Amino acid sequence: MKRRDFLKSMVVGGTAAALAGGGGVASAFWPSSKVRVAGKTTLVFISDLHLNVDAPYAWFSKHAPLLVQFFEDLNDREDVSELVILGDMLDDWVSPVEGPPRSLADVLEDNYANGVVPALQALCLNPALDVVYVTGNHDLLSYDPDNKTLIGGVFPGMRIESDAPGLGAYTRDQVIWAEHGHRYSLFNAPDIWSRPDGHLPLGYFISRLAASESFGTGRRVTTPELLRRFLKAPGHALESMQEHSIRAGFRQQESGPIDDAFIQALYTGIYRLMGYRAWDRYRMEGVDGFSRDPLVAAVKWIYGGIFSGWPSRQNIISSDEAVMSDLYLNHVARLLFEMPDSIKDLYPFAPRIILFGHTHRAAFEYRAGEFDTLYINTGTWIDSQPITWVEVEIQDADPGFRSYTASLWFQGETSPRHSGTLHAAYA
Repeated sequence: MKRRDFLKSMVVGGTAAALAGGGGVASAFWPSSKVRVAGKTTLVFISDLHLNVDAPYAWFSKHAPLLVQFFEDLNDREDVSELVILGDMLDDWVSPVEGPPRSLADVLEDNYANGVVPALQALCLNPALDVVYVTGNHDLLSYDPDNKTLIGGVFPGMRIESDAPGLGAYTRDQVIWAEHGHRYSLFNAPDIWSRPDGHLPLGYFISRLAASESFGTGRRVTTPELLRRFLKAPGHALESMQEHSIRAGFRQQESGPIDDAFIQALYTGIYRLMGYRAWDRYRMEGVDGFSRDPLVAAVKWIYGGIFSGWPSRQNIISSDEAVMSDLYLNHVARLLFEMPDSIKDLYPFAPRIILFGHTHRAAFEYRAGEFDTLYINTGTWIDSQPITWVEVEIQDADPGFRSYTASLWFQGETSPRHSGTLHAAYA
């Protein structure tokens, strides 16, 4: 069967099954009650696969056979009860400025050819294992009903945590909180304020500039690399923000040089470095409601108030912290562990274990105290970075308590690089 015919049959079959279930389309996205194997207590978390079309600008290509093998190995394990994919599983952002935007259907089709889609389908069909997909920024439009139907049809039984305007989270036992992390990023949080009926943030356009640079030079450039190049450049305005305080988990930042004009200048600097002129245009073809192809220079005005407007829109962290959240997320994790009154109403519980992705940098931070906490970043699977993932083994302890042993793994190694255990009451 040809790839496109296969994809079409999966989409039609998945949609029909959902409607036949009597619960509407949503029933396709929640697994039925699966057979449990005694002793299966391990949760596996991965993030930032960035499955894209087969193109020279795609961030994921060489690692495809390793991901296929990883999925096959998981399917053979008897201790794993859940695979949780924390966002950016699919990537419909990374395509050159002048080229047509790639659809999620295009992405799924190309990753059927390299074996990733069939391997993940096999996991979804395993009756003893649940697969959960939490949306990220590069696939935030997965919340759209048509896209949700598409993904649910290709991956029967997958639980999709993707709600408008492009956010989702995974929780367990009122102890574990896991999400992609783009909610806290100035450049990549879903943006429903800057453009009527829009969702795509400024980071979408920076990602397309990165794709053009990759296509033109033959060297893959990622959005995080571009932002790091500007945010951490010697003598750059952000150097005065005392980056070490971010690493230390700062809560409040002294007033600095960042403002709306700075964000606009940063974007302008990026598109000029990529060789674009103000009058060039992004080819959109109606994506996210763009009826016209926007001028490259006009994008900075569309998002001209994202820094000053952040506190009234995403009022969990400050604007300064949101700028740095594409580089580090440990300061966000520490805030959620503290769960001050200012954000209590926004979260269902105060977590003890937090997992993020998004930054493409694996991290492990154990803190002992009155309540021990664990913050872990799952890292990424893109070709330019080491492959990492997280495993959390859960075991019942005293009545009402469980032990949670979290481990950060690097591909090719026989033991985890970091591991920590905490005991917590669960609900």
